[in-house]
Amino acid sequence: MASLSTGSTNFPTIVYENPAVLVLDLATRMKQFEIVPEVEIFDLSHIHDAKRLIDAGLMSQRPHIQFVMGVQNALPADEHLLDILLGETKRIIPNATWTAAGIGRHQSQVMQWALARGADAVRTGLEDNIRTSRDRLASGNDELVRIAVGLLERFSCRPATPAEARSSLGLRSA
Repeated sequence: MASLSTGSTNFPTIVYENPAVLVLDLATRMKQFEIVPEVEIFDLSHIHDAKRLIDAGLMSQRPHIQFVMGVQNALPADEHLLDILLGETKRIIPNATWTAAGIGRHQSQVMQWALARGADAVRTGLEDNIRTSRDRLASGNDELVRIAVGLLERFSCRPATPAEARSSLGLRSA
């Protein structure tokens, strides 16, 4: 599995460029090497870009979609926007699995919004967030995972086993 951003977006200090020709090339190579994309959605149009890749036969009819929220200058961490993104995804890619990732201080809040809406997965880790609170750095990914597990339990969920996660995401066995 590897990330595939289906379009460009603004980041705090750069433009995260993903021109259509690059996205097409990456999707083609991922299919060639049997890599399942984790489709990162930074904008509503990126859902439609993913649908075009599905229609072209470059992605499964059941892709894994991840809404990335809270990047400065991009998609805000706004619960109403998650509803819009999820509604559009269910409308045009009804078989997709999905989650939402909150960047930085938004990580736990966005995870709660996703769990409340029945997300198929959660995402946590130092790549997206380095703090457990405004005043304290996380000691490592394990601490952020423990926070995520606590949130799962609040929503009557449990972490998937590796085999369950692979099955849910359409990945071949290890």
